[in-house]
Amino acid sequence: MHPRHLSFGTAGLRAPVGPAHTQMNVSQVTRATAGLAAWLADNATTDAPGRTDPDATPGDLPRRFGLSIYGENGPLRVAVGYDARYGSHTFAATAAEVFAGAGFEVTLLPAPTPTPVLPWLVRYRGLDAGVQITASHNPAADNGYKVYGPDGSEIDVTSEKDVEAAIRAVGDPLAVPRVPVRPVGGQLRRYLDQIVAEVNPDENDRLRVNNERAALTVVYTALHGVGGRPLAQALGAAGFPRTYPVVEQQYPDPTFPTVSFPDPEQPDAVALLLRQATDMDADLLIALDPDADRCAVGYRTADGGHRMLRGDELGPLLATRLLPRHDGTGPAPVVATSLVSSGLLPDIAGELGWDCVVTPTGFKNLMRAGDHRPGTLRFAYEEAHGTCPMPGIVSDKDGLATALHACAWAAELKAGGRTLGDELARLHRRFGEYAGAQIQVRTSDPEGLVDQLRTDPPTTLIGIAVTTTDLPAEQGVLITGRDTDGTRVRMIARVSGTEAKTKVYLEVSHCPDPGGTGELLHVLRTEVDGLLHRF
Repeated sequence: MHPRHLSFGTAGLRAPVGPAHTQMNVSQVTRATAGLAAWLADNATTDAPGRTDPDATPGDLPRRFGLSIYGENGPLRVAVGYDARYGSHTFAATAAEVFAGAGFEVTLLPAPTPTPVLPWLVRYRGLDAGVQITASHNPAADNGYKVYGPDGSEIDVTSEKDVEAAIRAVGDPLAVPRVPVRPVGGQLRRYLDQIVAEVNPDENDRLRVNNERAALTVVYTALHGVGGRPLAQALGAAGFPRTYPVVEQQYPDPTFPTVSFPDPEQPDAVALLLRQATDMDADLLIALDPDADRCAVGYRTADGGHRMLRGDELGPLLATRLLPRHDGTGPAPVVATSLVSSGLLPDIAGELGWDCVVTPTGFKNLMRAGDHRPGTLRFAYEEAHGTCPMPGIVSDKDGLATALHACAWAAELKAGGRTLGDELARLHRRFGEYAGAQIQVRTSDPEGLVDQLRTDPPTTLIGIAVTTTDLPAEQGVLITGRDTDGTRVRMIARVSGTEAKTKVYLEVSHCPDPGGTGELLHVLRTEVDGLLHRF
């Protein structure tokens, strides 16, 4: 791409904050918003003055789209939100002012807000687009720019390329018109009301359910992000009185002082959560990422300890909680997962009659899994603790809604003397045990590492002969094998779409000896570590 511009990755534009052409700054946000506004205008109407002028040049673009929005249906409408990272408020105000300068009606959120509020707001109010300033769980130095279309989903790959072309056509950012925008409050409360309503019991069950929820002890962390207060409000409204934050991580802090990386997948990020869970003998653990669109869940084990579920465990578990077996009446419900996620959900879907779609990585792909299917998308997840439990309300991963559903289920299970761990064991008994791990290699040349695996792949993994396949849409390389006793091994390597690193996903499943699955995974991880160090 042109060196003046960032390019869209798995979840929008992300880069370190700084003055350079490849970093996040006001100029980059101005260009990105000007280009996005022009693209939205061109795709919304064709009769606006100036946009069809054959003599217009890229330098004229800011002037042209500033006059182009109003048609018979009034101005295009967008929402802009932001998290609590360095630069987020300034970048959000910049984006809102550029949209307003282009003639858009802008809803600017008044404070740092969880990312799921944006896709909800776009759908709830029938807006034409939304922008969230966030770098999610990236390192503290980063920030980003995430774009939602009128369906409340992230814009697709084709649209991203068109938007990038429109960004390249923007000239001097100082020539882009800007108009001040007054923030609009009240949206977070409406969002919370709607997701809480999804877990509230019927009137006839209210007394029983409230008693169950009153007995559940929940500890949670916001990882220095924006989810702390909203999660506390949601849990309180849903009838969970025994909820306790990790105070050291409860309030927004863009330096993320207690963690190396603010990612709930990382063991050090949940260390304080696990310690507090032990101190309080908690039943359930919740870890949100800094913009609250991802959620990791843990539970108390039979020996009194605590264990965090992997994303590939929580996703299939919640699917069985939220979707019944399809009875054959009408189209089967659609569920979606990504190429790098576990094979457990497709196995479950095959038995329960769901239509399971496996997509390339990223929720911009997952949320379109039902586009060409007779059924409706009812659930989606990916292994990195991203879960969409209510696609009809939020067309993206939603950590707050995921936390509410996990708490509601855990309270019900506790009343019956069970835990989420018991439910996971039940799934494994029924569909075979799946064990997985991830290796992250931070490198200046992540593509080179994947290319080396592609050109010089292993011929065996844990003693099982394997074959290597290139994945579609530049998703990396897939290495799979199956032993004569039925044991399956899988390794996927791909370049991260949000950071400069290579991600390697490992999975062992269907081992005849259930206790041996974890042991084989340990051997596999050691073997792959050695393979990567060889490169």
